[in-house]
Amino acid sequence: MRALLLFNPNATTTDQTVGETVAAILAEGTDLDVRPTKQRGHATHLAAGAVHEGVDVVFALGGDGTANEVLQALAGTPVALGVLPGGSTNVLARALGLPNDPVEASRRMLEYVASGRRRTIALGRVGARYLGFNAGFGFDAAVVRHVEQHERRKRYLRQGAFVLGTGIEWFTGSGRDRPATMLRLPDGTSRGPYSVTIVANTDPYTYLRSRPMRVHPQASFDTGLDLIALPPMPTPRLLRLLWRVFHDASHIELDHVDHFHDLDAFELTNPEPQPLMVDGDYAGEHRTARFSAVRDALTVLA
Repeated sequence: MRALLLFNPNATTTDQTVGETVAAILAEGTDLDVRPTKQRGHATHLAAGAVHEGVDVVFALGGDGTANEVLQALAGTPVALGVLPGGSTNVLARALGLPNDPVEASRRMLEYVASGRRRTIALGRVGARYLGFNAGFGFDAAVVRHVEQHERRKRYLRQGAFVLGTGIEWFTGSGRDRPATMLRLPDGTSRGPYSVTIVANTDPYTYLRSRPMRVHPQASFDTGLDLIALPPMPTPRLLRLLWRVFHDASHIELDHVDHFHDLDAFELTNPEPQPLMVDGDYAGEHRTARFSAVRDALTVLA
C-alpha cells in the first residue's frame, strides 16, 4: 500500500522527533513517503499531488487545521485519510475514536491498514471549503480569530487560550447585544435574528481537555449538518447553558435555544461582515455563509 505522511512541524504537540517516530511505525506496513508542511495551504497541495499519483492513503499528523487542509484534496476521491493527533485539541481524530496520542494513534492506524478497515463519512461545506467537524459564523469564529491573533498566548496556554478568548469576546466583542444574523432554511423560511450560530458535522463539537463539549448531541458523520442558534442572553443564562452542554447536553430542550438537526443546506446572513471559522481555523470575514451537507464524501481509516 502506497502512503504519504504529511506532518506539520509547527503544530502544538508535534516536532521532528514525533514525526520520525510516527513515520517509523507507519513504514512497517506501508510504502511510505514523508513530507513536512511549510505554510498554510501546503498540505492541500501535497495531498492533491498524492491523489494524482495514485497514493492509497494520506496520513495527516498535526492539528485539526492540518487535517482540514488534507481533506480538501481527498474529498470525493478513493484516497483514504488517516488522521493523527498532533495539535492542542485534535477534535477530528478523537471524534473518529482514535487515541489522543500520535504514537498510539499511528499504531492503531497500522492495525487498520493491515485489516483493511475503512469507513465513509459525510462532510459539511461552506462556500468552496469542506468542514470535517465544526464551523461558526459570528461569535464562535471571533473567539478563534482572537486566539490566532495571539499566537504566543496559544502556544503557552494551549486550550486555556480559547477559554480566555471566549471571555474577552463575550464581554468586549461587537454584535452580541445587537443580534443581526438571520437563518434561511431549505424551504425558504427565515429565522432569527441570532447573536450566536454554531454548526457541527459530528458530536462532540470540541473538547476541553478530556471533557467533550456536546453542543450538538445529535450530530453525526452519518447525517447532515446540525445548527445551534442563540438569541442575546445575559451571562448567567449563558453559564447555565454551558453547564448543560458539558453535563448532559439537555440545552437543546430549552425554549430559547433553536436546534436544527440533519440539515442538507442553509444560509446565514448578516448585514455586517462576520468572522467565519472552519474546523478551528479562522476563515475571513463574510456577510453570507452558505452551508451544505455532502454525504459519503470522505473515506477515513477509523
